[in-house]
Amino acid sequence: MSTDIAVACPRQVKPEMPRKALDEGISGVVKAEVRIKGGHVTEVRFLSGPKVYQSAVRSAVMRYECQTTGDAEVVATQEFVFRIE
Repeated sequence: MSTDIAVACPRQVKPEMPRKALDEGISGVVKAEVRIKGGHVTEVRFLSGPKVYQSAVRSAVMRYECQTTGDAEVVATQEFVFRIE
């Protein structure tokens, strides 16, 4: 079942800007597919975006607090925009 990540996971953690991205001036948009079961993120798969951000996104998403009903698995996609000002 596909759903809106903001509905499935109302409490989200913002990913930290990786030092390597800051040092190298890398901006970008990371698109991730998130699988949620039993109120927890079980898997994060990256669809696009700079690899330098994947670890930070995975770390943040795994700390999301989600609300799902029963044993149904929910699949949602989310975009993370990283800008270096």
